Amino acid sequence: MTSKSEISTLIFQTIGSPIGSGNAVPDPEKLEDITQFAFKSRVGLLFLEQCLKKGVPLGPKAQELYDSLTERRLATDKVVVKLAKKLDEVAKGEWVLFKSIKPFASTPNDTDWFPLDSSRHGELCDHLQADGSFKLLETAPRQTTLVEQEGVGLTDTTKKGGVYYIDCYVAPSTDYFVYLDPARMRGHVTHTTINGYTIPILKPHAELTAIMFHNLFPEKVFTIESYYLIKCYLDAMERDGLIDEFVDVCREQKVEYACACNLAVVRQIDAKQFNLVDSRIDYLLAGLGHKEMTIPDFDPLGAFPYAFTNGAFWRTFLSKQRDPTSFRSSLVQFAHMLNPVFFVDVVQILWRRCVRGGVYEQN
Repeated sequence: MTSKSEISTLIFQTIGSPIGSGNAVPDPEKLEDITQFAFKSRVGLLFLEQCLKKGVPLGPKAQELYDSLTERRLATDKVVVKLAKKLDEVAKGEWVLFKSIKPFASTPNDTDWFPLDSSRHGELCDHLQADGSFKLLETAPRQTTLVEQEGVGLTDTTKKGGVYYIDCYVAPSTDYFVYLDPARMRGHVTHTTINGYTIPILKPHAELTAIMFHNLFPEKVFTIESYYLIKCYLDAMERDGLIDEFVDVCREQKVEYACACNLAVVRQIDAKQFNLVDSRIDYLLAGLGHKEMTIPDFDPLGAFPYAFTNGAFWRTFLSKQRDPTSFRSSLVQFAHMLNPVFFVDVVQILWRRCVRGGVYEQN
């Protein structure tokens, strides 16, 4: 049986770097198992698209997955546009999507957004629910999860199947711990068009800081998708002249270490998987103060997703405490942990992340 590391390498070599330059052609007889692995690594649709471009015939399961992922992407786009239109009714220019719109074929699990003025969170969530367009699924500290009305009865808290789930953040956060300050994002908003409607999203350099921090804290994982996201956003930053602005935002948000860890992983993948040297990564690592960083326990030819070490996880959290907004939110987090019920819940989460192991997989 083909090992996970061999499957990871085959996926990389099929997609290539940049996307579309891969020279591997998967064996159709092995495609079913490879496709499932690619899906769990969040590049199912991207991988299958490249297979089709290479003329690789899809078996019944792979074809079924390709069709369902394509349908899921299109259905999610409709939900995103519906969400945007509702928010624009009362808050046009005052909210933004993040971690939701990818620069290549992808299948999201949910749609994330936050108001640029965090005090409007409750008002905007109420507006989304007022006419029944969106229904409440659950609440969490600093976050409300809604379901688009067509998803009622089809959804649950596992977010299986994606499409209908809307995470409405007071501010991008993990429980009470805020890792991205909305007040600093006003100058970092751009727009994309989905189904003819204009959607506010973060500019590439700001989006990338959010993705990179989130990879380490709380997810503690680097996927094959993470590699392609970072490379595509580097291309967009270079195109838009935002390379230096990326370093500035990292310093402002105090996420230099987390972003450097991600970039170091990408540099190691470039070298081992593709025999590439990306001078932009060297430049950014130097600007972040981590020019020589390598991730010693990371094998670029090994199995993905890669789980960052506990040391990197906690250093990311501690480094972020230099940000006054995050530091204050940490105090709030600790205060709530005086409640035994909440304390046990947090400990269980940390146990899963740091002791038991296991990484997030798309479902």
